Amino acid sequence: MRNAFIKAITEIGKDENVILLLNDTGQFVLRDFDNYYPGRLINVGIAEQNMVGLAAGLAASGKTVFVYSIASFLARAYEQIKVDVCYHNLNVKFVGVGAGLAYGTMGITHHATEDIAIFRALPNMTIISPCDPIEVEQATVAAYNRPGPVYLRLGLTGEHNFHTSDYKFDLYKMDILREGDDIAILATGRIVENALWAAKILEKSEVSAKVVNVSTIKPFDGHTLIDIAHCVKAILTVEEHNVIGGLGSTVAEELAEYVTGKELTFRRIGINDKFCSEYGSRSYLEDRLRLSDLWIADTAKAMLNIT
Repeated sequence: MRNAFIKAITEIGKDENVILLLNDTGQFVLRDFDNYYPGRLINVGIAEQNMVGLAAGLAASGKTVFVYSIASFLARAYEQIKVDVCYHNLNVKFVGVGAGLAYGTMGITHHATEDIAIFRALPNMTIISPCDPIEVEQATVAAYNRPGPVYLRLGLTGEHNFHTSDYKFDLYKMDILREGDDIAILATGRIVENALWAAKILEKSEVSAKVVNVSTIKPFDGHTLIDIAHCVKAILTVEEHNVIGGLGSTVAEELAEYVTGKELTFRRIGINDKFCSEYGSRSYLEDRLRLSDLWIADTAKAMLNIT
């Protein structure tokens, strides 16, 4: 995903009003942008609050500013993001790489498992969480074209493509990757892959699972959710994030407020309001936290009372 973003931002950089800020991360991998557009990549250093303040000033002067950081470190500048950027609805795009458990071997300081909740609470903020490199490229362009603050939540490396080259990203619509009639599995970000594998496992038990990629969490596509809710027996959300405040919370709020007169089973899979105190690869931590494809499939079967 990181490489897909780099490809997209290097193309977007043809616009001389685009500025890219770093907090001492990504200087090497973004060297092409620096070479093509001298003076428009600024390494502010490990000073996230200053970086966001600088971004706000540049945006207020008419620039489109991309702020690139390891996702977990953006929280250091929450007050500046809130007051300097969101309050003034400025054209700053926050790019958080290594979201979720991508930096699993680095421990909780590098885990970004509360970021959706933090950014979702901020007025004027758009949240995009693509699931594969093809979607990342298009989502980066969408972030560039969308006025106001955007949080682009990215994985790191090694993600597979599920979309084909003719895919067209739609900021306002959920992306149905697989049709199904029994249960809808809604996921966001890199863990969409686990949801797709879980659907294949469920096929062996004759369970028809719809898999939905929720790449835009805010603004949320409530209309499609309501349509889905009326066509399946159960809805299961999956996220590499705390169950509080993320995708599951967003879906639960929409279902509670807008879906009536329908018997529907709902459950969330995520990190259950705790820190992941272990160290290891992403796949190892997913197994420990019950985010694996097998656990998703078992949960879906339990929701449908299938043994």
